[in-house]
Amino acid sequence: MKPQTRRLVGIVVFTLIYPATAFVVKYIPNPMVPGAIVALNMIVPVLAGYFYGPVSGALAGGAGTAISALLRASMFDAMAVFPHAVMGAAAGWAGKSRSEVLSAATIIIGHALNMLFYLRLGVLTVPPERVSLTLLGLAAETMVDIVAIILVILLLKKHLYQKERW
Repeated sequence: MKPQTRRLVGIVVFTLIYPATAFVVKYIPNPMVPGAIVALNMIVPVLAGYFYGPVSGALAGGAGTAISALLRASMFDAMAVFPHAVMGAAAGWAGKSRSEVLSAATIIIGHALNMLFYLRLGVLTVPPERVSLTLLGLAAETMVDIVAIILVILLLKKHLYQKERW
């Protein structure tokens, strides 16, 4: 398979994996924050960006999240389209240096932008007495995401990493 075709297939696959995993992760509760989930589907744009480049990560993040928002009628997914596109692009930029840890750390951008959007637009409120618990839950979820990203990258980079990136 030509590298160009392989890249396009990879982007489409990562874009479609996001909404597919969104239906699964809703059953993984965040033990620190009641009512919240561990959104492992957020690692998909980071992986697409690392393997195929910034534009690919942004496309997988934005389009995958938008498809998920339409299929699940989720306001949270609809608001996360831009943050996940930015996160995927940042992972693609970081992936150019082939740094797994730096690419995995871009998940922090996604979580920070998500929280900023949710809080500013009023769909999520955190009472003052629960701020520390919410931050602890967000930190725990971020660490789980970073470990998962690094593991997947180490398992698949020999097969998926593209030197020519976009």
